[in-house]
Amino acid sequence: MDKYSQYRTEDFLQDESFINWVLAPEGENNQAWMKWMNSTTQKDAALKAMEIIRTLDFKKEEVPNNYYGNLKQRIDNTIASEQAIPIQSGRSGRWWMKAAAVIATLLTGTLVLYYVRKPDYTYISTPYAATKTVWLPDSSEVVLNANSSVRFNRKGSNGKREVWVTGEAFFKVRHIDKAGEAQPFAVYAGDAVIEVLGTEFNVKSINNTTGVLLQKGKVRFSIPAGNASTIMQPNEYCQYAAAQGKITTRTANPVLFTSWMEHKYRFEKATVQDVCETLKEYFGFDFTIERPELKTQVISGTLELQDGNTALFVLRELLHTTIIRTNNQVVIR
Repeated sequence: MDKYSQYRTEDFLQDESFINWVLAPEGENNQAWMKWMNSTTQKDAALKAMEIIRTLDFKKEEVPNNYYGNLKQRIDNTIASEQAIPIQSGRSGRWWMKAAAVIATLLTGTLVLYYVRKPDYTYISTPYAATKTVWLPDSSEVVLNANSSVRFNRKGSNGKREVWVTGEAFFKVRHIDKAGEAQPFAVYAGDAVIEVLGTEFNVKSINNTTGVLLQKGKVRFSIPAGNASTIMQPNEYCQYAAAQGKITTRTANPVLFTSWMEHKYRFEKATVQDVCETLKEYFGFDFTIERPELKTQVISGTLELQDGNTALFVLRELLHTTIIRTNNQVVIR
C-alpha cells in the first residue's frame, strides 16, 4: 500500500481496488484500505477522489472485450491532437479548457470501465466532528456519528431491508408486518451481520472490530464467515474482533455507548489509549502518547464533543499532564 502515498486524485480514480472499496466498503479489500487511511497523513487526494466517485454514484456492468483497447486509442488520439495545437499568449483560457477535456476523457473513461449505470443505492456520510440523522425508505431512523457512513437500497430488494455501515451509527428500526410475517432488517458492519425486527441499538465498526449495544428489542449478532451467532437482550454489548475470531458478550450501561448523540463522550474505567482512539475517530486527531505507561492508565469522565480544543482541555485536566496540539497532530506528554 506504500505506493498510494504518492498518488494524485486522478491516480486514485484509475485504481480499480480503490474504486471498488469506495463503492463497496464492506468488500474484501476493506481492511487493507481502512488500515492505510488511518495510518497515512497523505490522504487529501484520496478523500477528493472518494467525493468524486460517490457523486457519480455508478455501479458495475459487463465491459466489452475490445473496450480497453478502444479507450486507450481514444485517449492517445485526444492527447496527440491537443499537443499539435500551439499555445499562444492571451489564449490560456482555451488551453486550460482543452487540458480539462483531456483529463475528463481519461477519468470518465476509466470510471466507465467499472460503473456505468445509475444504481438503486443511496450513500450518506458525515465529516469529522459532526453527526447526521438519516431516514430510511421504511421510516426507520439512523443517526450517524462523526466520520461514519451508511449505504442502503432506495427501493428495497425482494422484501429485504439491508443497510451497510462503516464507523458508528444508532438505529431505531421500524417493525413492519407483511402478510402476517415480520419484514427482516439486516445491518452489515465489517465482518458482522446484525439481524433485527423492531429495535434500538448502536453499532460501531472500526479497525476490524465490530461492537453492538442493544438498547431495546432483540437482535441476532452473527459472523457468517466464522459460523458464529448469538441472540442479544437489552443492555447487552456484543463485540467481534477479527484478531480474536470470536464473539464476546457482556452487560453494559447503554449511556456509555449512546452519549455521542448528545455530543458527549462518557467513559468509565477506559484506558487513555481507548479514549484517544475515540477522539481520533470523531475529530480526526492523530495522537502521540510519549509515555508508555500513560497508554494503559484507566480514567473515567465526560468529554464535550462540541469543540476539539475543549475536549483536549478536559482530557488534560483528567490526566494532569501536558497536551500540545499542532493542527491535527496531538502530543500527550
